[in-house]
Amino acid sequence: MRNTGEFQERKVGIVKRQFAANALLQPAFPAYPMEGAEMRPVTKITIFGFRLAIVVLVAYWFCIFVGTHLPNIDEIVDLRFGLNDKVKHFDKVKHFAAFFLLGALLCYVTNSPRWLKRFAIIGLVGMAYAAVDEITQNFIPGRYPDVLDFAADTAGLWSAIAIYVAAKYLYLMFHKETSGESIA
Repeated sequence: MRNTGEFQERKVGIVKRQFAANALLQPAFPAYPMEGAEMRPVTKITIFGFRLAIVVLVAYWFCIFVGTHLPNIDEIVDLRFGLNDKVKHFDKVKHFAAFFLLGALLCYVTNSPRWLKRFAIIGLVGMAYAAVDEITQNFIPGRYPDVLDFAADTAGLWSAIAIYVAAKYLYLMFHKETSGESIA
């Protein structure tokens, strides 16, 4: 009997040490903090060991980079035929939409219980990329850096963050109410 008790204590001690070691090795931000929630079922899908959302983010970010660094043939040859104002306004809409989607994907992929820090970092990283993107366009034929493009990028990014935060807050607020009603 004494040997069995000591064996069980050793077994429990080993399990506790393994759990503690795994807890130390895990990243600071859990990948799936809301395991039982129905809000993000896509996050469990993986491709070659990477989460699908991360693969989509990387592919989209690559497409933005390539798209903004291709030579602008219309600007070089001047095939706009007097449509300068319409093209410029449509260009700002494209910048806004591109960075709105980038911001939404960044919000979706990241996770942290510290919302302010998380979204501030997303915003600053997105703005830094927008600035670098505009500056490096100076080296591409037919492209030029534009402060208004940067402003459209920033507006799209922060709009996505604001909408994501509002939607997440509303979801959590209503999710708590419905779970509280089922308990009562």
